[in-house]
Amino acid sequence: MELLFESRLDVKWKSGKVNVVQGRAEIDPEPVLVGDSPVDGASVSIYGSVLRDGGRFRMWYQAYPKDWDRGSNSAWVCYAESDNGLDWKKPALGIVDYGGGPSNLCNLGVHSPSVFIDPEAPPSHRYRATGCVDPGKPGNHAGLEKSGYYTFHSADGLHWEADDSAPTWDSVDVITSVYHPWQQRGIVAMKFNPMVRGFMRRVIYNAELRDGRWSPAHPALIPDEFDDVCAIARGYSTGDYYGMGMLPAGSGTAGMIWQFRHRLPRAPLASGQFGNVDISLAYQSGPRACWEHQSGRSDFISSASQHWTRGGIYSASCPVEVGDEHWLYITGSSHSHAWSRGADGERIEKAAEEAVEEGHSRIGLARWPKWRLFGFEADPEGDLTFEAQAPNVPSDLYLNYKCEPGGHIDMHITDNKGGHFFDRAKTLTGDGTETKVVWENNALHGPAVGQTLWMQLNLYRAGVYAYELRPV
Repeated sequence: MELLFESRLDVKWKSGKVNVVQGRAEIDPEPVLVGDSPVDGASVSIYGSVLRDGGRFRMWYQAYPKDWDRGSNSAWVCYAESDNGLDWKKPALGIVDYGGGPSNLCNLGVHSPSVFIDPEAPPSHRYRATGCVDPGKPGNHAGLEKSGYYTFHSADGLHWEADDSAPTWDSVDVITSVYHPWQQRGIVAMKFNPMVRGFMRRVIYNAELRDGRWSPAHPALIPDEFDDVCAIARGYSTGDYYGMGMLPAGSGTAGMIWQFRHRLPRAPLASGQFGNVDISLAYQSGPRACWEHQSGRSDFISSASQHWTRGGIYSASCPVEVGDEHWLYITGSSHSHAWSRGADGERIEKAAEEAVEEGHSRIGLARWPKWRLFGFEADPEGDLTFEAQAPNVPSDLYLNYKCEPGGHIDMHITDNKGGHFFDRAKTLTGDGTETKVVWENNALHGPAVGQTLWMQLNLYRAGVYAYELRPV
């Protein structure tokens, strides 16, 4: 659906007491997947992806073995699957042996693996992946000898080949990727570390996959003074971006930014190492458009929500749609970033051992009503008008909205000059994440087809968040 973000050009005006709002996700109290085997006994992390594919939920996650070299990044990538997204199985794949027997390891072998399905690709490349390679680390994909971000392909999502023996992009650490069906491209978000205002900062770059080719990376989201203000207001010193998940939404894309808020101390020329990670929202209206933060940059998912997330949260590359909800799988850490390191950066052995014994992270689930990320709510009454281009075939309008008890939405359609009246909708009440609007005269099946229309909504104790014009 098309998200009603405040600065969208098709939002023509609002009047009365209509407020711009942002949704908020809730984290389930208990994790859905924990480390319980030799290959993932130290930790599991959804530095990875969850897809709904072939009637199953499929998960690719980062594993930290019991004999993990504490403090180094992992390149082990495990696979799990589920019928309901809550109860997960770790199949013995027999692809990579670990500890003398079959495991649920696939051979992707990268840090921060992301997987998506490319519907335009030949069968051998149906599954695409991105990840970071740091040569010499246990588990790294065989034959890759230079540090960087690499791309991969697979026919089944389990047996992987690198697209090239050289990295696609020259940086390291966190990278996520998704496929955008409306834009017909893959989108990549990756971390770079330039100097910004005298400090090394974590910055988000974007790239794309189009017609089977990966583009160069370009700067997309750079932390600014307001990120520092937001961090200071929460008791930290500075802030930057650890990574970003993405949700394709109509013609645009929503971003789930991992806000890393730093605590002191920090070296003058180094990026912040100590602190916590929460998630805020951003929005991009179309390919290569600028990313815009939600006003105030309030948290969408807070690490303070659960005891097992209090050290920080990191997300999968993309949410999945489940019924009337979106589910975003998250990594929850019970300890803050670099908890087992001292102020001088040296490892505190006792703390590192305890983190392994306790399992320093788990995979859980954050959820919210689908498409309800941004919107406009009346307090109690106001008007909102947005513009929509009716397809050249008969169509229906679907609306994501919510009315309080006693609230309602009255709606009518005019031409884009507000002069010609087409139709009036039956009054909406209640709560609908994807409700078809019923018109008195069935206008979208008749004279309005192919025209630019203005949808004029009168809101009373109600909010509207997204819409879609869908051919019948």
